[in-house]
Amino acid sequence: MKIEFGMMLGIIYTAIMLPLVSYLLCKGKLNKQLGWLVLILSSLMGFAFFAPLFPWQLQLLMMGKIPAANLPMVLLVSTVVILSSLLVGRVFCGHICPPGALQELAYLAPWKKVKISSSITTKVRWGVFALMVLLSVSLSFNLTKVLGLQDFFELVLGPGLVIFLVIVLASTIVYRPFCRFICPFGALSSLFAGRSLLGIRRNDNCVECGRCEKACPPQVLRGRAGSECYLCGRCIATCHKDALKYSKAEVKE
Repeated sequence: MKIEFGMMLGIIYTAIMLPLVSYLLCKGKLNKQLGWLVLILSSLMGFAFFAPLFPWQLQLLMMGKIPAANLPMVLLVSTVVILSSLLVGRVFCGHICPPGALQELAYLAPWKKVKISSSITTKVRWGVFALMVLLSVSLSFNLTKVLGLQDFFELVLGPGLVIFLVIVLASTIVYRPFCRFICPFGALSSLFAGRSLLGIRRNDNCVECGRCEKACPPQVLRGRAGSECYLCGRCIATCHKDALKYSKAEVKE
């Protein structure tokens, strides 16, 4: 079976980092500095090899453009990574996916943020997902290409690079706009992440002060940190009662 070299490197990187980051989260050892290092490494992987970027691969699957020799591996790896969200939550989206990691780093820019509720972004993303499927099947139209995903990471000068650069710049103000409004991979992962075995959970130390809810960029901590939690760790860092853990414990309602 012929697998592109870049795709194989992406698979190896994902196979190493997915369990490693999950383990560090479980043990409470993914501190700010180490988290930044992981994000930087994942972002650089996008420039080192483009083939493994899952939003792009899913768009090609919709269009039937995956080479026949690569199709079984692409389907297998994409399915495994999506289903991993049922076990560990959105570790891949939050820390390993290059576009996601790059947006997370951009959000560190020290200026005022605009927070948009996930109740809004999820509706938009599923609408975009439906449009993407329709355009792929009926017109063989690649929306992720038009948005510059490939051009940006391959540093190809042109309109696409400019469009995705604008998305990255928007990430300095709005949390993960590509992930939350557009990404088809994120839409599918969210179906399982809300029921994940591991995730950010409250314990009995919670005094309902609301600090974690204010710190949460996608605004998902009012109830259960579920399908739209990217495991950024801001809620845990801001909690002064040690009331939040990445664990199996039930959320305190």
